Amino acid sequence: MRFDPNADASALPKRSELPFIPGAPPGAAWFWGPEDQHGRLNLLTQERLLKTVGECVKTGQVINLSLPYDIPGPALFKRETFHHKVIKMAPGIYDEVFELNPQSSSQWDGFRHMAHPETKLFYNGLTSEEIDQVDKKGNLVSPRCGAGAWGETGIVGRGVLLDMYTWSGESYDPFTTHPITRADLEACAKSQGITFQTGDILFIRAGWVKKYMSLDTAEREKLAALPGAFDHTYAGIDATPQMVDFLHDHYFAAAVSDQICFEMWPPKSLAESLHAFMLPLWGMPIGELFDLEKLSEVCRTEKRYTFLLSSSPAVVRGSIGSPANSIAIL
Repeated sequence: MRFDPNADASALPKRSELPFIPGAPPGAAWFWGPEDQHGRLNLLTQERLLKTVGECVKTGQVINLSLPYDIPGPALFKRETFHHKVIKMAPGIYDEVFELNPQSSSQWDGFRHMAHPETKLFYNGLTSEEIDQVDKKGNLVSPRCGAGAWGETGIVGRGVLLDMYTWSGESYDPFTTHPITRADLEACAKSQGITFQTGDILFIRAGWVKKYMSLDTAEREKLAALPGAFDHTYAGIDATPQMVDFLHDHYFAAAVSDQICFEMWPPKSLAESLHAFMLPLWGMPIGELFDLEKLSEVCRTEKRYTFLLSSSPAVVRGSIGSPANSIAIL
């Protein structure tokens, strides 16, 4: 069985209807072919792109959605902070070197980022053994299911912004475990006049970037010094069965947040996290730490919350993730 990428969500199986795939974890939706590396991004078809351009590009305004590479700074979760070295090659000629962890700023989580916690399988049957295999020079033997495959095609489609932080009246602290529920998402979408379409790229503004940018140097350093990932507390969408159904059954091509973990953090466990469903089971890319501040301002002013999203992931063989390199075009 293979999915038709141009099919409407109403013609595709709901999460409760997914058939069992031999050799795959329960709830897997590996229906794009044995060599597939794009998962839900297959929904970003030429037909949908042409429709999106006609419907969403009205003013030609271009908005950057990527934070500077050194924000957050220092990097969180013990990741390496971005370093920029300028090299003088000769009088009047300069070169440079970037050193960065692609997941330390605006980023895509790729399919190699997280395996299914119980079976240890990554999307489409990729294993840790395959990822770990290197040749005599230390190069990866197999790039399969790396985010570099997305760089060859780009991620371009209809972005839909749910400005949850504004909708809530900024009534919660983004640095607490405040849950954003499915009912909240649906109420916000209704208030903004949004009707979801198959293949949408869902954007959720939780207010994380706004709060982080208000911190002084000492507060940022204190945040970066937290000893473990589960010592952080952040508002985000909750990992309830209702939310899992919402994310699956709408057949979003990808989901994005301004939050560093995408979902409310910490989860009850990694096995119960949204990451454990979206990446290994559905092949649904996760965008984190996108800068949605200017986009949300423009959307509120124009009273429209859909746009053309264009992202160019780095073409790196077998990459775990990628800098976002994303813009919105309205």
